[in-house]
Amino acid sequence: MDGLDEQLLALLRDNARLSMADLGRRVGLSRTATLARVRRLEDGGAIRGYHAEISAKPAAGGHAARVAIVVNTPDVAAYVRRLRAIPELQEAESVAGEYDLLVRLAAADAERLDEILDAINAWPQTVRTTTFVVLTSYR
Repeated sequence: MDGLDEQLLALLRDNARLSMADLGRRVGLSRTATLARVRRLEDGGAIRGYHAEISAKPAAGGHAARVAIVVNTPDVAAYVRRLRAIPELQEAESVAGEYDLLVRLAAADAERLDEILDAINAWPQTVRTTTFVVLTSYR
């Protein structure tokens, strides 16, 4: 990876919707040369995908929460797959420290949030959860 690749990655990080022609103009390459570099970065794993940033705000009147989870399972990936089946799940992250996972939920109301938490706590692999209800998000 050279300086041009790093410039391309920085530009794409800021705006993944830039055309190859626009990217090329900004780094001094032709559209074809830029496309070849971007494809090489994709094939090499430096670019893993392109994503839309979706608002994480719950629906009007909704409830957002962060939930820290301690699990007892050798297969954390399977546990996360189960979490991902919950439609209200916004994000799941593996973390270091007292907890194993940190998830973000956005439920329509407090009752639905409570149902989700009860379900997660009922899983045999769940040792403990700590819920942080979001009062205000600052962006």
